Amino acid sequence: MTRTANYVVAYEATDRGNDAIELGVALARLTGAELRICLVLPHSTVAPSRLRASGSDFEALLEQQGLEWLVGAAARVPAGIVATTHLIWADAVSDGLLRAVTEFDSDRIVVGASRHGIRGRYTIGSVANALLHASPVPVALAPHGYIAPAQLSRITCAIGTRPGWSTLLDSLLAFTAGLTVDVRFLTLVEVDSRRTQHGESTPALEAARTAESTAHLESVLEYFTTRAPAPGTITTEVAVGENVESAVEAIEWRAEEVAFVGSSRLAQPTTIFLGITAHRMLNALPVPLIVVPTGASARLAR
Repeated sequence: MTRTANYVVAYEATDRGNDAIELGVALARLTGAELRICLVLPHSTVAPSRLRASGSDFEALLEQQGLEWLVGAAARVPAGIVATTHLIWADAVSDGLLRAVTEFDSDRIVVGASRHGIRGRYTIGSVANALLHASPVPVALAPHGYIAPAQLSRITCAIGTRPGWSTLLDSLLAFTAGLTVDVRFLTLVEVDSRRTQHGESTPALEAARTAESTAHLESVLEYFTTRAPAPGTITTEVAVGENVESAVEAIEWRAEEVAFVGSSRLAQPTTIFLGITAHRMLNALPVPLIVVPTGASARLAR
C-alpha cells in the first residue's frame, strides 16, 4: 500500500497560524499530502488569579477553547484536501510539534512567521527558531500574510558550492518526483562594492565569483537531471548583489513559488540549523522557504 505523505501544521488562533494553514494548503495542493493541524497548549499555562483554586477547571476551559479554535482552523482548509485537527499538551509548543512529527510519521512541519513581521516578509518567532534548531524533518516557513495560490508552479533551490549540496538535491528530487513543476537552481554572489579582495577590482571579483557559481550550477543541473525525469522547465540563475539581501531582491520571484535551502554545516546529522546566509535571505525573500536537514540520512519524502 502506497504511503500518503502528511505535514504537521503549527496552528494558533492568530495570523501566524493562518499563514501556516495557507502554506500547508499550497503544499498539499502540489503534492497531495494530508495535513495534521496541531494546536499545542503548554502545560505551564498559568490560570488567571480568580481560577487558580481550580486549575483542572481552567485546563478544561482552555481545552474547550482550543477545540473551538481547531474547528475554525479546519474551516480554512478548502474542499479536496484531507486535514485532521489535533490538540496537544506539552511543556513547550516546539516539543509538542516535534512529538506530533514522530506520532504521525510526518514529512515536514509548516509554521508561520512571527505576528510582528512586515507583510510578505519573515520575522522568526521563538517556536520557529526552536524548530529550526531541532527538527529532524524539513521545516516550511510561511511569510507574514501569505495566501495560498491556486497551484504552486515553481521551486527555487538556493544552493551554494560547499560540500553537502547533494543532500539538498536528493530531498528536492524526492519532493518533485511525479510532479509537473518548474525548478530553478539559484546561487547568490555577494560582492560589496566598498571592498576588494587580494587587490582585485570589484568587477573582476564579481566576474570570477559569477564564473565559479555558473560552473557549479552546471554540476548541480547534471546531478539533478540524470536522476529523475524533468518535472518541468529547469533553469539556473546567478544573483549578484552587494549583500545577500540585495541579491535576493535583484531577481524575479513568482507569487506561486517556494524556495528550498539546505541546513548549515553546523547542524548535527538529520537536524536543522539555519545558517547565516539563509537567515539573511529571509530578510528579503517574498516567498515561502523550506529548510532541509543536513546529513545523508535526512528524510527524503514529500
